[in-house]
Amino acid sequence: MFGNLIYYNKKKVDQYSTLILGHAADWESAEKVDNDNKASNYLLECAKFEEILQQRDDYFDFAGDSQSTSIKDVRISSIIRVTGEIYVPEQFDMIHLIDEYKPYILNGIECNGTAERGLLNAVFSNSKMRIPIFCELGSECDYWLGIGKVSPDNLLIDYNDLEDYEGKELTILAKLESRKYYKDTPLPVFDIYKDFLGLNRALRKQITSTKKQEFESIDIEEDYLGLEFLAIY
Repeated sequence: MFGNLIYYNKKKVDQYSTLILGHAADWESAEKVDNDNKASNYLLECAKFEEILQQRDDYFDFAGDSQSTSIKDVRISSIIRVTGEIYVPEQFDMIHLIDEYKPYILNGIECNGTAERGLLNAVFSNSKMRIPIFCELGSECDYWLGIGKVSPDNLLIDYNDLEDYEGKELTILAKLESRKYYKDTPLPVFDIYKDFLGLNRALRKQITSTKKQEFESIDIEEDYLGLEFLAIY
């Protein structure tokens, strides 16, 4: 493992390590060091976590030796290690721009009274953007598309630097959460009202727009694997 760690979900790795070992993993905390050293410490943590996984029957390493189990037969909730090329869909750039300029956007919106202004402020203040990351998997995974939504807090690089890794083969450690099959209706993978503004189902149902803007949702017309990304390097 000599790659640059660009994403690491420490909270989940710690949680799964504790479940496997029966106690908290004994590795040095990287929380109180600078970003460069933190990335190095996290890389070591990730390597140790992968060692813990080696003897489990719910761990499948498609990036290592040839795997006898097909990706389509891997049980949901298993942890997989795969290689692939990641990218963020272009439609998301507008949502990221909205997130960066929220204060200016809020100031430019006219509201009918203080109650409406308060509600709008509350929605934007509580919004927690999740970034959709697509991963084109290789032949060892039957060329499936993997998709996960990640918190910017777990990125070890700037969002704008993600494009520097497009077209490069990376190693991905993830929990398999679902298999989605495309039939006749496009499959939604990101919704601005749910995955950015955090509106509950009732509020989302009240949004009556019959034709959404392109940036409001990201849909695809192919099968994909739903992934919970743990590490990308």
